[in-house]
Amino acid sequence: MINYGIMQGRLMPCFKFQYQAHPVGYWQEEFELAKKLNLKYIEFIVDSYLYTFNPITNKKGVKEIQKIVNSTGVKVNSICADIFMQWPIKKMDPREANHYGAILETLIINLAKLGGSDIVIPFVDNSSLKNNEDFNLVTSFLEDFDQLCFKSNINLSLETDLKPPVFCDFLSRIKNRKVRVNYDSGNSASLGYKFEEEIKLYGEKISNIHIKDRRFKSGPVTLGDGDAELKKVKNFLVSKNYDGIVIFQAFRDDNQIETFEKQYLYFLEL
Repeated sequence: MINYGIMQGRLMPCFKFQYQAHPVGYWQEEFELAKKLNLKYIEFIVDSYLYTFNPITNKKGVKEIQKIVNSTGVKVNSICADIFMQWPIKKMDPREANHYGAILETLIINLAKLGGSDIVIPFVDNSSLKNNEDFNLVTSFLEDFDQLCFKSNINLSLETDLKPPVFCDFLSRIKNRKVRVNYDSGNSASLGYKFEEEIKLYGEKISNIHIKDRRFKSGPVTLGDGDAELKKVKNFLVSKNYDGIVIFQAFRDDNQIETFEKQYLYFLEL
């Protein structure tokens, strides 16, 4: 049986009108909503805005999360580290490298305390990797966390817009035993990438899947209205006995619950 989760904030009003952001001050409410929808986990967002107020970044907050997890049964198995899209690793200077490293170290340690497994690190849009200098800097940064990730049993699941063969080569260069892949069905559709090619090249490394839909070279749409190969993704989950994380990052609007339920049911019935 596949357990499904949801990206933090998708069941509630947007925080400060942002499409995706940690809902500072009211994040607790989503656990009960997720429980009612039979979702098993929430992927916490860590973004740069007021990030020190994010409970997953400090001991007191982790205890509060654990208390809510225990009362609802809705777990936090993963983090979407959007902070590294807003503050790109590829652009950091030596002083910033220490700060960025401290942030990632904290996330690894605290997610492990919650019994989670995956930190998604996005290398798209503002943090997209463009050249060998970017590759080398990011590779070095990720390799520094090999021991901690292995000891903590935490995957660093990379989300990139690299062409599949280039991404495959990049993965092979990184000497970190816990580096894995985030497959985003919507992003792949927007980029024109084919599911079969991606699965062939690095399917065994996929530990986190984001379910969403986009049209080719365009933005998010409701599931089934875009070019994402959702049926193939669903078949992969079922036929390959996939045991990683599956997160609905689907289209959102002002009718949060209704819009999500419609898309959730669509995917379940594929």
